[in-house]
Amino acid sequence: MPNETRSISSWSVASPLAGGALHAVGSGLFHTLLPLRLVADGYGPNAIGLVVGAEGAGFLIGCIGSMRLIRSVGEVRAYAALSAISAVLILSLGMQPHLVVFMVIQATIGFANAGQAVVIESWMNAMVPNKSRGRILTLYVLLLGLFYGSGQLLATDIAPAGNAMLMISAAFYVIALIPVTAIWVGEPQLHVPMGIKLFHTFRISPIGALACLMTGLISSTFSSIGPLYGLELKFSQQTIVLLMAATQLGALFLQFPLGYLSDRLDRRMMMLWLSVALAILCTVFLFLVPTTPFWLFLILFSIFGGISEIFYPLGVAHANDKADPSEFVTVSSNLLLIWAFGGTIGPAIVTAGVSPFGTAVFFWYAIALSVLFAAYALWRRYRQPAAKSRESFVAYPQTSPMVYEWTPHDEADSDAGKGKP
Repeated sequence: MPNETRSISSWSVASPLAGGALHAVGSGLFHTLLPLRLVADGYGPNAIGLVVGAEGAGFLIGCIGSMRLIRSVGEVRAYAALSAISAVLILSLGMQPHLVVFMVIQATIGFANAGQAVVIESWMNAMVPNKSRGRILTLYVLLLGLFYGSGQLLATDIAPAGNAMLMISAAFYVIALIPVTAIWVGEPQLHVPMGIKLFHTFRISPIGALACLMTGLISSTFSSIGPLYGLELKFSQQTIVLLMAATQLGALFLQFPLGYLSDRLDRRMMMLWLSVALAILCTVFLFLVPTTPFWLFLILFSIFGGISEIFYPLGVAHANDKADPSEFVTVSSNLLLIWAFGGTIGPAIVTAGVSPFGTAVFFWYAIALSVLFAAYALWRRYRQPAAKSRESFVAYPQTSPMVYEWTPHDEADSDAGKGKP
């Protein structure tokens, strides 16, 4: 039967969701053990920061440039090619390449991850009806977080220096191809390319843009610093993996109650107090010692993950409060680029100070950023009036610009009387 005569069932969205979830398992395993593998291979903190930053740079370029590649060959073919490239490059790390080659490999993996997310999310944009978008987006966020966390927990008993870590990660990247390429669910579509308007986005909502930047500078950087912090405290690999998984799960589950509060409070004041809380939390980390009870480490890592990650969706929500409805997709997409830029430069900046000062340099860095953000938020709070209309909080994943095309804002804008005047 020709493709154009086939109907898309309500279960069709399960295919791209399954592909994204399986990819998240491999990503969670790979990114949790990557810093430990670099240490085992003899690399220092500076090298770890450069490698992690290179992947962030590749992701940033992928958000901007992968759409042209995808249009040229088709979405399914592009997804298959990008997934295969990622798997092969991960396996190539078993050859212990030179640092520069390692950085190029990581940058290419970051580009591929962005392109795969573009395909998955454009696919769901084409299949999900307006009335279901809020529920599907929440399900998507939960699945990505839970399966990424599952990949992290899978890393507890896998030696980072061996080939098993690379083989299992690559296997999940390849398995993610099955639901996307072997099951017909209709043809995904790419819509209008996003415009790069970073300065315009800053003018619309300086606080929103800075909140997204701070998330990249702090939360993304901790993905490379966290394992080094555990090694400095002489923790076992199992303990380090559990703590990093706690960070992820805290980021996943705390954003929903905090987002609920943000719909009822002034978002700027909420971000101000959250930044103060983050500064206090990072101060507490400075006084922890290896004999501190493990349960306290779990709680603190979970809270750190929740608070450090919440600034991104709060920043997007606040920016959309200020933006015209016609600019939602453009503004939100540019905020993702700002976040990715923070995730690119943050690891390189902080890891340069680890050798002389230890991993405590990260917490001083996070304290400084939090205090500066709080001061600026307070200044803006009394300089600018609150937004007259407010968008509902949405838990956005940091995946690709395409996710903003099928968010509940589209539904709100299409219904009479629900958008901004």
